[in-house]
Amino acid sequence: MSKTKIILIRHGQSIGNYYRNFLGHTNLDLTELGYQQAQCCAKYLKDEHIDVIFASDLIRAYNTIMPLAKEKNLEIIRNSQLREIYAGDWENMHVDDIMSKYEKEFTTWKTDIGNCCCTNGESVLHLQDRIYAEILKIANDNLGKTVCIGTHATPIRTFWAKINSMGKDEIKNIPWATNASVTRVEYCDNEFIPVCYSYDEFLGEKKVNMFKNI
Repeated sequence: MSKTKIILIRHGQSIGNYYRNFLGHTNLDLTELGYQQAQCCAKYLKDEHIDVIFASDLIRAYNTIMPLAKEKNLEIIRNSQLREIYAGDWENMHVDDIMSKYEKEFTTWKTDIGNCCCTNGESVLHLQDRIYAEILKIANDNLGKTVCIGTHATPIRTFWAKINSMGKDEIKNIPWATNASVTRVEYCDNEFIPVCYSYDEFLGEKKVNMFKNI
């Protein structure tokens, strides 16, 4: 069976990243730097053959992958299952306020993320199941193709853990994928094969990750 290539792109610097607010499903855009990072990512991938492009329907992910879609003259297929974790009571809160009000839960997020559940929101393990199931479906629907997926930090981190057979207690050992970075995976014979994680050298001086968690 031919390999399916999957390119995961984390969104560029968002308004939430810049102001250190936890966005989750809060639908705020990229910063000016985030748009510049998106252009850098499109330039990096411009010579690669790409068959189909998916993106989280949140605008920070959608707008990150837009320059690449224009370069390739491809439609972006919006997919709400590719969203960041639903943060519940943490939505759009400044991280200092979350730590002040929800110290126990947010400490778990920062130090043992695989065992975290956002207060009145989604658990990290539920997110992992959601993301894995959706990427598996996308892979099976596009066998032998090269697929780009614009998504978010926690989906990429937890998916990488899953395909590397890492348990929930090990997710904390994976660093956050940086803004506008590229993670590569192959899919063959019903198995995901890790290739590279959070490659971002193409960003040069535009590489920045002021708030890693969202």
